[in-house]
Amino acid sequence: MAKRITLIGMMILVLIGLKAINSKQQKHIERARDGQHIIIAPEEFLTQANLLADFYWNEFQIVRSVVDQQDIFDQMSGGVAYPEAILDYLIEFFDDPSIWMDSSVLIMGSGTEEWNTPNDKNRIVVIGYTDDEFVMLDTDYYPDIPIGRFPAQNIEQLELIINRNIQYITSPTLDWWRNKMLIVADDEHKGGTLEGLSYSSGLNHTARSQELAESLSDAAWIDRVLGIEYEMNTNGNKPEAAQDVIDKVNDGQLIWHFIGHGNEDVLGDEDYFRVSTQLQLLQNTDHLPLFTAASGSVGDFSSLEFDCMAEQFLTYEDGGAIASIAARAPTSGGSNSVLFLAFFQNIINDYQYLGAALLDAKINSGAGIINSKRFNILGDPLLFVNSPQRDENITIIGNPEILLYNDDISISGQLPSIDYSQCEFKAFESEYDCFYSNSINGYYYEVDYTKFGEPYFEEEIVIAGDYYETSFTVTSGIQTGEEARMISYVYSDEGDFVQYVYPITISDGTSSPDIPELPSSLVASNYPNPFNPSTTIAYSLPNDSMIELIVYNIKGQIVKTLVKGEQLAGTYETVWNGKDNNEKSVSSGIFFYKLTTKDETIMKKMLMLK
Repeated sequence: MAKRITLIGMMILVLIGLKAINSKQQKHIERARDGQHIIIAPEEFLTQANLLADFYWNEFQIVRSVVDQQDIFDQMSGGVAYPEAILDYLIEFFDDPSIWMDSSVLIMGSGTEEWNTPNDKNRIVVIGYTDDEFVMLDTDYYPDIPIGRFPAQNIEQLELIINRNIQYITSPTLDWWRNKMLIVADDEHKGGTLEGLSYSSGLNHTARSQELAESLSDAAWIDRVLGIEYEMNTNGNKPEAAQDVIDKVNDGQLIWHFIGHGNEDVLGDEDYFRVSTQLQLLQNTDHLPLFTAASGSVGDFSSLEFDCMAEQFLTYEDGGAIASIAARAPTSGGSNSVLFLAFFQNIINDYQYLGAALLDAKINSGAGIINSKRFNILGDPLLFVNSPQRDENITIIGNPEILLYNDDISISGQLPSIDYSQCEFKAFESEYDCFYSNSINGYYYEVDYTKFGEPYFEEEIVIAGDYYETSFTVTSGIQTGEEARMISYVYSDEGDFVQYVYPITISDGTSSPDIPELPSSLVASNYPNPFNPSTTIAYSLPNDSMIELIVYNIKGQIVKTLVKGEQLAGTYETVWNGKDNNEKSVSSGIFFYKLTTKDETIMKKMLMLK
């Protein structure tokens, strides 16, 4: 069992712990200082609530007011435990709408739909089907303040959660896990038939995992467990997939995200993880991930009879998660995809803290708000769960355009400061294309996706001042392609940083990876992708033809007609500047460009970031 540290002992550690906050996160801290923050707790949890509030003041100079739940009832509902009393109190507390997004509410205690039944789970009242209803302060049906909940049933659980949050901030375990994300995707089987038969379907979980992986920083190490790649046993389960999930979480992941079907106890009909039987197999106290589930009811914490998976991850002493984001009710796969694409861009690409990242995604992603409000944060809305700050200052000496098998390669890295003492360097094989298909009872399922390349060279490098270098040989037989990368994870007692170079071409030397100028069929690609605010679409026509090149949004609506007319065979480029046909800038998100000739049509996806 993990060694427990008292809150007083943890507060002493704060005095000597590091502050793992980078400059990207600092801008969000400065905004939070201008907001209002409140912790609502029952009387028995007030001591712990004040200790957390004191920590945030000492560490970040963020003021968090602590209020007794009963005092709210006394003031707003004549002493009666009435959920709407908390909403009424918060409407008065947050009287300045201009700072709502920079503010936060933390509910300290578990609660159920039967909140008036005496029970350890009924520490804080609940309202409706989502904690968002506590912070719907105006009439537009959207939540207005970032909100989270510590689902503690007793002081022991509460101290465990708070201890972990403080240690996560002040003395995290610095290692590669802070730059890794695990995506677990359900397979195509459902009720003896197939689902997700169209690529755009919200139930094509493999396609959704591909879409998410493509939207994140090229510096992050994205690992995946895809249900389609595992054999099903006679019980309809995939135990090898479940074991891989457990092994990868124990090895360390900053984020663990599930896409597919689920409920309070299990991820996927094929049992990719079942909390009632497999929780004790998690031994990851030194690297607790953010757990998220684009699924239904995985986060239904409102039952008296059963603690849901999202709750148990926070209160399990030997591991689990630092926070969970999951739904309290059934949800829509398509809307979930849009919500989490925006959320992870906020977390990974913009370094926002949990509450602001999720609220922004709910309001601005375009996901259905009724669906989005079903997702709650079990954790501190002010917690940062971000990969390290990064840049692209790795140089391949001599800057070869293509790495060939058995080439001797030298690289160097120029760091932004002398604050780092250790470097762990990895050279990865190229990403590679995969295709999967299946048919049942006349239904046909197929999906294209890519897999992240594996490291083929790893080395710990000594940093001299703000510089490091190493040499190695490109291993023969590794995966070739145009999407290899190199990543350095550097760190010291002051924090960590990531450097990377991508994309890199690896070739076996027998053929050129270049696309011919006049291919035998239509070819198109865009770069960069993701992009902000513009991208170049390059295409090659094998024959003279009348063509159309049109940009569509995710709803299939025409956004911009880029090219329409006769063109000769050849290679062309055109720039889309992120504006529609009326020259108005469009919101960030997923778009498609469709290239049509008299003989062929190509449609490809691209992602505009904020």
